[in-house]
Amino acid sequence: MALDEASKARMMAHMNKDHTFELKQYLRAFNGVSAFAARDAQLTDMTLDTLTVRSASGTHTVAVSPPMKTAMDARVRLVDMAKTAQQKLGVSDIQISAFTLPRGAGIVSFTGVTLYFVAAATLGLVQPDTEAWRLLDAVFPYGAEGYRWLVKAIFIPVLAIHVTEAWWMSRTRLEKHGIDVGSKLWLLWVANAFLEGLPAMMRFDGLVDTEKKKRESAKH
Repeated sequence: MALDEASKARMMAHMNKDHTFELKQYLRAFNGVSAFAARDAQLTDMTLDTLTVRSASGTHTVAVSPPMKTAMDARVRLVDMAKTAQQKLGVSDIQISAFTLPRGAGIVSFTGVTLYFVAAATLGLVQPDTEAWRLLDAVFPYGAEGYRWLVKAIFIPVLAIHVTEAWWMSRTRLEKHGIDVGSKLWLLWVANAFLEGLPAMMRFDGLVDTEKKKRESAKH
């Protein structure tokens, strides 16, 4: 028995509107497509035993296992496939599609780290017999020489720490919750993790917790 056209059109429209996250996971888990190649996934056709999914890397056929017997099986089968894919990939079923600005301690951290990198980038302007040198001699505890030494001395440790935090944010949170590497949203979160560190991760975790609570509330 084949899927009737009306049921197929309805299911495809629903998947393409609300479940592109899961379509990408099908490609990655069952067809071995990379996360980058699975971008822009769209369901273009389906039968009782296959899904035809077009992505950034071309058109792929994903096996429905076990095959559906009727259109009535589609919801349960596709949900089961999504759960299996998530387990294989080690990702969450919660997708985050928003970015929030720093607040509280995050603003302090963001501002402090940004000012440090501005100081490092403009260090060449701090030379003897310049206004910058005279100002630092007057206001910095160790004078202009001490300022230059300090900015240079901590550059590598500060850079290493913040690069690691940005990498950790992407690896443990962004990819897990469906944010594509290289996307605008990924860049915003990675940049903020680089400049904020832990507060950015805590803010992201708060979004995940909010989504979990919404799901729990919807069950009651």
